[in-house]
Amino acid sequence: MAEKRDFLDELIDLQSDWRSLKELPSSMVGSLVDEGGDQKVFNPADYKEKPFANSGRCLRVASGRADACSRCFDVCPTHAITIHNRSVAVGEDCRKCGLCTAVCPTETLTTRRHTPRQVYDQIARAASAYERCYVTCTRAIKRLPKGNEVVLGCVGSISRDMWFSLMADYDNISVYLPVGICDRCRTTTGEQTYTDAIAEAEQWADAALGLEVDDADLTHDFTRAYKRSQFVSGALHSAERLVTRTTPALAGAKAVAKKISDHTQRLNRLQKEIEGAVGARTTGNHLRVLTQGRKLMMGALQHNEDLAARIELSVPTWDPTRCTMCGDCARTCTTHALDLSRDGKVTIQSAYCVSCGACATACEEGALSMGPMDVSELVVPDRAAEELARKKAEAKQQASRYLETGKKQLNRVADALEKLDDDA
Repeated sequence: MAEKRDFLDELIDLQSDWRSLKELPSSMVGSLVDEGGDQKVFNPADYKEKPFANSGRCLRVASGRADACSRCFDVCPTHAITIHNRSVAVGEDCRKCGLCTAVCPTETLTTRRHTPRQVYDQIARAASAYERCYVTCTRAIKRLPKGNEVVLGCVGSISRDMWFSLMADYDNISVYLPVGICDRCRTTTGEQTYTDAIAEAEQWADAALGLEVDDADLTHDFTRAYKRSQFVSGALHSAERLVTRTTPALAGAKAVAKKISDHTQRLNRLQKEIEGAVGARTTGNHLRVLTQGRKLMMGALQHNEDLAARIELSVPTWDPTRCTMCGDCARTCTTHALDLSRDGKVTIQSAYCVSCGACATACEEGALSMGPMDVSELVVPDRAAEELARKKAEAKQQASRYLETGKKQLNRVADALEKLDDDA
């Protein structure tokens, strides 16, 4: 349902029309005069980045077994990833598509400018400020992107967990890929990767991701809330702008930045709550690793707990009658979700488990097997938010009591005045 317009919306439209007319002469001059190379040009290399490896997180390296995991090998279109002498390397024939970073469960492969958190924040900014946010690739757009277009080496570089987080938090995200663009792409495994990830994320989030195939159908309008924030800021702080040379556009940008900052703080509180509940280290003093993808997923579940029932994940279960306490499972688990205590007891912390199944593969005795995870365990209460809500409720009750007391006092004064009037 369209939002009801008011007088402020009419003023915003008038301001936009006037600004367009005022800027028309300069735009015409800019189209006729050569800027001498000052204009920025589209370069696909600006949106791609070769991943690097943290070999200590690799399941194959930790277990010494080729069957522990092969996801990056299977998805790489050029077979650029190799493991030699317990070290993971990415060759020079890498296409910088980022598919390996999306499928690696332990985030062994990553980049500096396109980490899961950075990509999430980039998409979230666009989705917060614009009516529609588009995720696309360099081959699809072939021009400088607009403010609401997020360009990646391949759409498949976004993992299933991140798609779920984005769809759970925003309902205005679409993928822009012209018809047949993936058929002619040399990243031959990209289409299957993103279709599988999006399909599962849509099922988990109970939502549908938009799809656009024609550049003419893309819209680039700011959201109503964003435009109103800019307009109100400009009306209230016009005098300040004369002194500081600030612009009303900063108000909308600050509002979006605050939203992203609040999300980051919420995720940081979430990790602290988990560490406080289960401990940040194992009994062997290994630091547990909460992957960025898992943290984003859990962050989305905090304010929509009902989605936990739709998510299907697996977790290892332990059979003590078969366990020989060899420790292969604990050595294989590079996120240290699995802990083998000194007395021979195996425990698994679901928040840190990435459902890779490598520990079960490494167990020769069959003491570990993968079974359904109770995803509701990933819903961690935000104590800070609960405390804030409690204080707000108490303040509301106190204000109500003060209001009721004031009403009673006013009634007594009115009764006294009425009695004086009768006596007179």
